[in-house]
Amino acid sequence: MADTEISILDRCSGRQLKELLALAAMDEKTTRNWLLEIGDMEQLEYILTEMCDGTGQSAHSLVQAVCSPRTPVEILIAIKSTAKLFAVAAEAPAQKAAATLLYHLSVASALGHQGRNISSKDPAGRRPLYRDLAAELCDDELTAVFEKAIASLPSASH
Repeated sequence: MADTEISILDRCSGRQLKELLALAAMDEKTTRNWLLEIGDMEQLEYILTEMCDGTGQSAHSLVQAVCSPRTPVEILIAIKSTAKLFAVAAEAPAQKAAATLLYHLSVASALGHQGRNISSKDPAGRRPLYRDLAAELCDDELTAVFEKAIASLPSASH
């Protein structure tokens, strides 16, 4: 390390040094936005297929169900529960993201297509996340689920 770099570090506070060390310790996988990384139907189904192995579930059926306006709320609740189990069992960041995305798709689908909140959380609190996902996901079908959920929420006053 050059002398100028050391002198700069000498002038850092303890808090600043901790922040620098935390940044240096971050793995590339930690900083990637995995939800967007797997945010197309094909990639989502591919990752979920690995997770469905041995469960009797079909990744294609799960994804199609959360995208369909005709899926009954009871099925969306079951998919939400499956997504929670997948998230717990996830062995890689992409699997955790796929399970998380499936969870949010099931909640957003129930909200947007059926007018039902199947989560214990206030749906208005999800507006920023759903707005970001609707704007940034590259798959039109997945985006449409979040757009429909946003449209079903009462207008925000801000």
